[in-house]
Amino acid sequence: MNSTNTAVKAAKSEKSGLRLAQDSVKTVIPFLGLILIIVFFQVVSGGKLLSASNLKTFANYAFQILVPACGAVFLMSQGNLDYSMAGNVCVSAALGAMVSNTSIPLAVLVVLVSSIAMGALNSVACVLLRVPAFIATLATSFIYTGLASVLLGGGALTANFAFKDADTLVMKYGVTFVVLIITYIVFTYSPFGKHCCALGAKEEVAHQSGINVTLERIIPFLICGFSCGILALFTLVRTCSAATSSGAGTQINTMLALLLGGIPFSGGWSSKFRAVIVGGLMMAVVTNGLVLIGLGSELQQLIKGIIFIVAVALSFDRKNTAIIK
Repeated sequence: MNSTNTAVKAAKSEKSGLRLAQDSVKTVIPFLGLILIIVFFQVVSGGKLLSASNLKTFANYAFQILVPACGAVFLMSQGNLDYSMAGNVCVSAALGAMVSNTSIPLAVLVVLVSSIAMGALNSVACVLLRVPAFIATLATSFIYTGLASVLLGGGALTANFAFKDADTLVMKYGVTFVVLIITYIVFTYSPFGKHCCALGAKEEVAHQSGINVTLERIIPFLICGFSCGILALFTLVRTCSAATSSGAGTQINTMLALLLGGIPFSGGWSSKFRAVIVGGLMMAVVTNGLVLIGLGSELQQLIKGIIFIVAVALSFDRKNTAIIK
């Protein structure tokens, strides 16, 4: 009997050790991937990637990916997605450009309020009307894109050139750092962040544990909308205009960043904040690197599409397919 118990304990210990080893490998892989991608593009670009002249350009790419990734991490940890992010950025930037010539502070307020309102509309469609997030946000993306075309008249709107005063590396890196710190604290240490992961792991269990599932599923859409508003503001800062191309590719770059960083497509407890930083930097390097080596937008989209398929195939938890919203 004692020998049997000893054998069982040994087997359990071996399985536990194997799981720890697998978790360690999963943790290290994204970091190794980031290093390899940096080295690759540094070589093929002839040293341009890490050059001083490319610093501001890289800051733009990093900002455009890290900030929305901070907003989307709460959604993705629940197993939800937001395909309307580009439309949200475009509409918010258009409204901000329209109001900016009257008042810069009012334009900032309009951008942030409108972006949160669009996030709220997504939450109504997904949470209250119970439409799957994939379908709901895909539908609202068409609504927002159409609205942006109407506001912009199919072209572009010029914003107040006073926005250009904020187009500095200190401002961009400062805002990025603040957003990352706040998101890290909330996602890692607050009950809300833990509830998001719990909903991604098993919504029924979270509900039985006393979590307000409806509210906890609404808030991430608002946060994601707010992050789109910040991105829209800096679109105006960088270009002093809003165009139909504003925010283009936001959702695909954001999802790729989180997937490459290690967040599974179905969310859950394996969602870690480090995915935002590692994956965001990875996508910033890839996007910047593809431009530096002279690839056109069509080839860039092709490569990102391939990366997306590979990332989903590697991160998708097939055991939890039923919980994807």
